[in-house]
Amino acid sequence: MSHTPLSDADYQRLAATLNRFLPQQGMNLERLDGFFAALLSGPEQIKPTECLPIIIGEAFDDDSAFPSDKALEQFAKLLMGHWLDISASLREDGAFQPWLEPDAAGELRGNDWAEGFSEGMQLLNEDWGLLFDDPEHAPLLEPILTLAFERNPDPEVQVPALTPTQREQCLSALSESVHGIHRFFAAIRRRLEEEEQELERRQRS
Repeated sequence: MSHTPLSDADYQRLAATLNRFLPQQGMNLERLDGFFAALLSGPEQIKPTECLPIIIGEAFDDDSAFPSDKALEQFAKLLMGHWLDISASLREDGAFQPWLEPDAAGELRGNDWAEGFSEGMQLLNEDWGLLFDDPEHAPLLEPILTLAFERNPDPEVQVPALTPTQREQCLSALSESVHGIHRFFAAIRRRLEEEEQELERRQRS
């Protein structure tokens, strides 16, 4: 399927719509990017439209959240466009770059992105265990989880505040981590498909 990448104006519209729902526990664009990256690189792809309640929070149950059906349709189209942009970048090794927004001080912190990724992982928590339990590939999660847990209110899992150098190291590792995770689960899916095909061949013979 051919896909035209979203334009800068499209991304401005998407960000502005998402920001309207922040008071209702919706996601900003950085968090959404991390969330989609987890869904697309993970064990099984979940359609973005199935995740609307998570993406726009309490606004999902608010009939006045969108002024018209057309406005909701346009928002869904922008979401799908961003989803396809990430999907395309993951198919090109090294092309994926996380969408990081500077904070009020103009610094890139990455916490929203990593928290979004972590939220995406929780939807298929059990399947992500395959990666956690793989000693060779589990370190791919380290920069993501470090940023995700920096602001966690639970002192049991919260990591100490990162130094600027530590943060830079985590941020610069995100692209490679997501590509590595994508390759890890793609290989598992391929193996399962091959096993299923082999089983079908045996049953037919």
